[in-house]
Amino acid sequence: MATDSSHPQSIQARIAALNIGHVGRAPGIATPVEDEPAQRPPAIPRSNTANIPATSSNGHHISNGIGNEPNGIRQNGVLPPPTIIRTGEKKPPPPVLPPRKQSTQPSPALPPRRPSDALQRRGSNASISSTVSTMSAISVGTNGTPRTTASRTPSMDAGRKLAPVFDHTSLPPLPPKRTPEQVESRYKNIERSRMGLKPTKSSPGITTVEVATPPSLPLRPPQRPPQTPMRKESTGDARQLPPDKPPALPVRSALSYGMNKPQESSVANGVIGTTPGRETASGEPPPIPVSSKPDLSSILATKPKPGAPSQLPAQPVSAACLTCQDFSAPDNHAAKFPRETVPSLDWLATQLVSPFTSPTDQARAIFTWLHHNIAYDIVSYCNNSVKPSTPAGTLSTGLAVCEGYAGLFTALASKAGLESLVVSGHGKGAGFSPLQPGEPIPAEYSTHAWNAVKIDAGEWKLIDPCWGAGHVCIRDQKYTKKFAPRHFTMPNNEFGLRHFPTNKSLFHRTDGRPQISWEEYILGPQGPAAAQPVTVYAGKAEEEGIAESSLRPSKLHIPTSSNMIIQFRFGRICEHWDPLRNGPGAPYPYILQINNPDARGGKEYRVFDTDGQGKWWLDEQSRWLGAKGESVDLYCVETVDGRSARGMGSEELRRAMGRKGMSFGGVAKWELV
Repeated sequence: MATDSSHPQSIQARIAALNIGHVGRAPGIATPVEDEPAQRPPAIPRSNTANIPATSSNGHHISNGIGNEPNGIRQNGVLPPPTIIRTGEKKPPPPVLPPRKQSTQPSPALPPRRPSDALQRRGSNASISSTVSTMSAISVGTNGTPRTTASRTPSMDAGRKLAPVFDHTSLPPLPPKRTPEQVESRYKNIERSRMGLKPTKSSPGITTVEVATPPSLPLRPPQRPPQTPMRKESTGDARQLPPDKPPALPVRSALSYGMNKPQESSVANGVIGTTPGRETASGEPPPIPVSSKPDLSSILATKPKPGAPSQLPAQPVSAACLTCQDFSAPDNHAAKFPRETVPSLDWLATQLVSPFTSPTDQARAIFTWLHHNIAYDIVSYCNNSVKPSTPAGTLSTGLAVCEGYAGLFTALASKAGLESLVVSGHGKGAGFSPLQPGEPIPAEYSTHAWNAVKIDAGEWKLIDPCWGAGHVCIRDQKYTKKFAPRHFTMPNNEFGLRHFPTNKSLFHRTDGRPQISWEEYILGPQGPAAAQPVTVYAGKAEEEGIAESSLRPSKLHIPTSSNMIIQFRFGRICEHWDPLRNGPGAPYPYILQINNPDARGGKEYRVFDTDGQGKWWLDEQSRWLGAKGESVDLYCVETVDGRSARGMGSEELRRAMGRKGMSFGGVAKWELV
């Protein structure tokens, strides 16, 4: 800011003048000097913007123009041109303000001023002044429009406190300067800390063990260089083999390997084939000795002769065939825990399955234990007084019907970690009678309960622990305790011939059929004509490994009106089933008892032929079987002349017929119509 007064003569006066010039100016703006004006840029044409009024303040103005005032009086509707101040020219004095009208009203009283001590200081670097005005930024896009200023009042600085006056005499004294000796000592300490640590003993109580250096190994003897293997030729001369990598074989068409084409190699003079890349000097391949060629006759001598008995040991049976699997270990283990000594279900489940890792063996141990310790409640069943039971109640009383057997099996299996279910539905057991020809098919109903348990390989197996423990006689109201493992090993498809579940998802068939209909089940696999199958005495048939489904004729009634040949035949339950390994011993011989009024006692016997591999057959004319209303029975000969007949052949039995005493066991029965 320029002034008309002369420059002050003293330094103190000049500093005071400079401080006064900085009052009210924003930080960072230099003090304008009018003595040496800078070159200003050319004037920019003025845009049509509104004038911004100027606010007076105690600081100095950046522009001398008056804001928010017309530029002059319009002449003929046109404003006069703006006043342009040239560089170096002095600014014209401002116009004289009109005189202010005197007001008769008294001025309002000002509020009392707050003391400066009440102001609090904020956490900023800006100094606070209640008397100095600050200036706003210059508006962009205006031509010469002056900056607007804003005054700060004490009310705006409420809560602020002025910073204390800076006094350099009150600063603390500086620390003394280090001497050269101190600086040199400091650098030596730093260099010493960078040096490696020296080994020292951290504790006098620790014994240092000196590890002796192992003795050096003796030098190896020099190895001989590898020699190239030599090959002897037929002439006895040795020659060196070619490199390990033979040359590439010529490309041969794939059609030359078959289609009955002659072989390219030939046998001549005891030399077989050729070896590419190993030709002799004459171009011919070297001969190959045939002295080490195996003799075909000696090889055939080691093969078994057709029809000769096999001397090889029996091959192990597939684990999937439960019929032929050996369950002697779980069966013997299950007999060691009488029901009276069992403290709880958890203890019993652990004891039964702990020796076995196979789920099949674990399930078999529980199945066999039920046979030894639970009896069928024949009294309650015949008196129609069966009450619902629980696994703990069945264990306590030792009596149950089918529902109690199935519930106790699932309880023990679940506590042993097996997956098991109780399945309810219809069973062709005691009290069931096949439909007579023309009899209507009854509605589906439930009479029985059994189990489904997951065994090896995640397979769901259907078992019947009730029928496996024994059988009942409704007429005599008697229960016979007899182990029937067939109801554990029977395939699911065969199991479904005598069990029809209420839940149709529990058939678990293996033939691809998810289920069978009620009509197919109740009539049997042969349809309505086979509603009455052949009568089978299950006890003896199961003991001897005879499959009920293999009995022919499969129908109960045999017509005698026609003079036709009837073939009676049956076989074992499985092709792997061995009577010595899986059964009680060598098989019995079998006979067919027919009716002959001319024979002694009116009965005559025919002996079955066998192939020795588990198949028996007998052909007989229907007119020699007997009269209508009579029966034809299949028996096994148990003893001959007081001795066991196991292993007796058919011819030996024929010679003993009528000459020696015999005892029989019933297997099946047909009726003549």
